[in-house]
Amino acid sequence: MDAEKNGKSRRSVAFLLQRIGPYHHARLKALAADRSLSVSAIEFRAKDEVYAWDSVKEDGGFARLRPRSTLDLRRALDEVRPDVVVCAGYSDPEVHRSAAWALRSGTPLVTCSDSNYDDEPRNPAKEAVKKMMLKAFDAALVAGSRAHDYMDTLGVGVDRRFWPWDVIDNAHFESGADAARSAPGEVLERLRLPERYFICVARFVPKKNLCVLVEAYARYAAVAGESAWSLVLSGAGPLEDALRAQAAEAGLGARVCFPGFLQYPDLPACYGLAGALILPSRSDQWGLVVNEAMAAGLPVVVSSQCGCAPDLVREGENGFTFESRDVAGLAELMGRIAGMRQEERCAMGTRSRRIVAAYTPEAFASGLKAAISCAIARRRRRKGPFTRAIVGALAARRDR
Repeated sequence: MDAEKNGKSRRSVAFLLQRIGPYHHARLKALAADRSLSVSAIEFRAKDEVYAWDSVKEDGGFARLRPRSTLDLRRALDEVRPDVVVCAGYSDPEVHRSAAWALRSGTPLVTCSDSNYDDEPRNPAKEAVKKMMLKAFDAALVAGSRAHDYMDTLGVGVDRRFWPWDVIDNAHFESGADAARSAPGEVLERLRLPERYFICVARFVPKKNLCVLVEAYARYAAVAGESAWSLVLSGAGPLEDALRAQAAEAGLGARVCFPGFLQYPDLPACYGLAGALILPSRSDQWGLVVNEAMAAGLPVVVSSQCGCAPDLVREGENGFTFESRDVAGLAELMGRIAGMRQEERCAMGTRSRRIVAAYTPEAFASGLKAAISCAIARRRRRKGPFTRAIVGALAARRDR
């Protein structure tokens, strides 16, 4: 029931997500800062098998619930009695079960998504099911232009799409990067970083395309010789041994550095002392590391396959894009960045900060609040029997 109809002074929001890491925490904290909302985060995965972030224990001004079963999830929703249910994504079984609960109770639904049509192969039959299932949602918060376009193909009208979803705590990265630049020696020693370097922060998995990055770096280093910058690959994953072997076979030695998976407090300093970020993904829904590097004041070199590329990269102003398979093109861009005067790179970094200033937790909170208002206004629109049947069938599946 809406807050005005049941006498509550604040609108109750149940936010469904896998796990509260640093990025979700910053978003939820900004949302909860709006005193017209009462925010409950329902966290349905105790561990994140993809990202090894330390747990966030800081109080963000929102309630945290951790259901351990389908029954617990229903009880959590019954306890919160939300005016609206917001789901991070639309593919998890827990999201389907929450959507089924919302359909039964007449509660409006909002999805948050950064998926785009080209981020993975699309099966027409699955797309048809997805399109029908998304009719259960009253509004969507999307990441950027490609996600907007994809939602359009799935039947979510422009009047029900809001923005932005993929944001970070810009101030965390800006202040941390600036602090590192004021005392570089201590940071370089503590994090075991080279003096001049390109940085790539990514999971060591095939879609991140790091083997192409190492190959391009080898070409760049062969041309640049002794003046070549180093390459810092920060992250972890199943391809780490293969990447180390590739670098060794190319004779790159200590020029390619592997500092490991850097935790959230250390990332700003690592960006702050870099010359530029490179993200070579052959597929990426968005690429939040680009937001991070831009907030830290870096030029960015981003593959055109990254979802954020058309929204965040201004060609020649704050960075460059390249085709993810273009080894020679990427190597040339490395040489171009490294060959710039420091003043030119700083100007590009300043431009990065101005562009990414539109992508903040506060902007996320404003966009989501608009999506919530839209969803509640549409509350009485009846969902069709096919939509209810598909959501019910998805909700009945066992956990994968």
